[in-house]
Amino acid sequence: MLTIKEMVGLASFSVISGVIFAALSHLVAPLATLVAGHIGVAMIYGIWFIGGTLPAYIIRKKGIAFLGETIASIVELLLVSPYSILLYYYGPAQGILSELAFWAGRYRKWGYKTMILAGMLPVMAAYPFDCLVSPFYPACRNPGYPLFLHLTIIFTMLASGAIFSGVLVKAVVDKLVKAGALRGWSVAQDRINES
Repeated sequence: MLTIKEMVGLASFSVISGVIFAALSHLVAPLATLVAGHIGVAMIYGIWFIGGTLPAYIIRKKGIAFLGETIASIVELLLVSPYSILLYYYGPAQGILSELAFWAGRYRKWGYKTMILAGMLPVMAAYPFDCLVSPFYPACRNPGYPLFLHLTIIFTMLASGAIFSGVLVKAVVDKLVKAGALRGWSVAQDRINES
């Protein structure tokens, strides 16, 4: 059960993530696509996974990654994202996969290994949907990418998720904890099982 403070925190972190997602969708992703196509978007793709890893790392309770990513995707949708109704899938699906990493650690392991895994797993939901459904990458379906391009995009997305939603989220939040900015949150109180 979430406390009022945790509910407000979840909502706040999710809104911040959703605004970042919308900025990426409107400004950065189109530029990345123009410069390097699907690989260009893959390089920044991991930022879209912070909606799950950021609140989960701070609050440290079951379901937070799923809720955080889902709420952030709704916020992005409300900000008239070009991804439109596709976000009804992307947010929850990516959140569930981040959640699996925390579940695997029984919500007690919050080290870099867990965070990196939580940042990488959403690729399993995102990339197939990009190729099979998204209108932004029609060449993925017709004529279809060659195998080396699929692998390049997948590995780039995995690295992006690991860096942005895993390593970077943990490093920034840990700095905030050290500075005393997150006093009273679970991340500041529970530093024993970092592995």
